[in-house]
Amino acid sequence: GKASLPKHSDAAWVFFGQNSSTRPLAGRPEHTDAIEHSGTWHVQLEGEKVWTLRPTAELQRKVRALRGIGPLRVQCKQGDVLCINTKLWWHSTHIPGKCKLSLSLARDMWLDGNRAGSCDMTNVDGHYALRALRKGTVIFTEDDAPALELPRSSSANCELCESQDGKLALVAKRSIKAGEWFSISESEEEDEGAGTGP
Repeated sequence: GKASLPKHSDAAWVFFGQNSSTRPLAGRPEHTDAIEHSGTWHVQLEGEKVWTLRPTAELQRKVRALRGIGPLRVQCKQGDVLCINTKLWWHSTHIPGKCKLSLSLARDMWLDGNRAGSCDMTNVDGHYALRALRKGTVIFTEDDAPALELPRSSSANCELCESQDGKLALVAKRSIKAGEWFSISESEEEDEGAGTGP
């Protein structure tokens, strides 16, 4: 059969910034995006941007060769194109020092060619459940936790616990629905009663 051409969303993302310092200028902290499309292509139009990428546990389950892979650094210079599924890769970016202008354009795409339309993601800092989780499920351990502060809530669905091996773990306080954002208690005092977990 004839292969379908990718389709794009109606929206385009424009990212720009400058860095007069000699030190890197960090963008958003490490995160994944809540998307339904196949991925996004980013073309670096001017200057440079550096991506730090790390495969999610979901991607490592799908692609065994990625197990044990640490952070990857991808330096995009003018004319470079990066295609990435930002739901399956933890990512953060920075602009290198002494960069007068970093300008990139991005479009979301559906590789199966079956869907196109408006943008399907939000630019909210946080992490959400990819599938329904039972109370007591370990979500992150200190070894694989993203570098992002979780939002605090009076109706938190997660808590920090010490695992049997003495490491901190983020654990579901209750059942969590697929798509629900993770949050922790508003104050440390609420977490103190958590004790030890898995």
